[in-house]
Amino acid sequence: MISSTRVRQLLPLVVSAIIVVFAGRALWRTLSHIALGDMLAAFHQIPLFSVISAGLLVLAVYGALATYEAIAVRHIKADVHGFVAVVAGLAAAPIGHAMGWGALSGGAVRYRMYSNAGLRPLQIAKIAALAAMPYAAGLGFVLGLALVLQADRAALLLRVEPSLARGAGLALLALHAAYFTLVSTLKKPLQLGSLSVTLPPPSLTLIQYVIGSIEVFAGSGVLYALLPDSANAPPYVVFVAVYVLCILAGLASSVPAGLGVFDGVLLFLLPQMPKASLVASVLVYRFLLEAVPLILALVLFALFELKTRRDRAEPDSDVKSVNDSSSP
Repeated sequence: MISSTRVRQLLPLVVSAIIVVFAGRALWRTLSHIALGDMLAAFHQIPLFSVISAGLLVLAVYGALATYEAIAVRHIKADVHGFVAVVAGLAAAPIGHAMGWGALSGGAVRYRMYSNAGLRPLQIAKIAALAAMPYAAGLGFVLGLALVLQADRAALLLRVEPSLARGAGLALLALHAAYFTLVSTLKKPLQLGSLSVTLPPPSLTLIQYVIGSIEVFAGSGVLYALLPDSANAPPYVVFVAVYVLCILAGLASSVPAGLGVFDGVLLFLLPQMPKASLVASVLVYRFLLEAVPLILALVLFALFELKTRRDRAEPDSDVKSVNDSSSP
């Protein structure tokens, strides 16, 4: 008989496999019916203004992310220049997203950069934990808000009753309200069994919700700006709910960048949209929001490594020069 511990270990893997299979099947069924000529035509139909608008929203996403990274570093009273925090955030987030398990892979990037700046491992772990909170808060809050504001349209796309969509939205908002109340009233660490968790103060929690909401609204806006100008496109508030569900599916699958999962769920939830145009929009969205920031993040990290090596080589050169000058 399988033990409960074994079940808890296997359940996430089973859920991930189910999501990947479901999304992959939806994606394959769609792509197999799209001709290459239709895809190329769909790319050409995306207006330049839409691409520029999407690019500005990408800047808003990473601007909010970098700003919060500096706030998190200041919160833990780390003796690190704000510029270093901004660079670390801009490098860690895209690399973590692309590699999957963002908290770990992005945390590894942060450890490399912040440890070189003199931070202790515990301080770096706190920054990594704080960095993961805004997006999680924003996803839940924005989804709840969208389901409440557009319950009827959201229910139609999600294939559920409007009362269920509205109830789920209210439950999500109530959950976040309860969390904020807990943060505001709890004056000591929260005990979860043997684990003691220190919650962020109300002021930082409010900042997390603002930053997270900006990330979600701007991120969904990138894709929405690229959608074809069609009467079949859902209102933006409804699209936000669809977008968040696609993001959550990608995160639950543990696939790096939700590749294939995000796309497959989106195609499933928006069956009324022209398929070639929707796929083209998603590809441009991934290029602007993921590929370009990843390239820039790798460049930033490479420059950091070069600077670190140069800084370490300079003292050795100085010592050698002193020794040479003092020798007879």
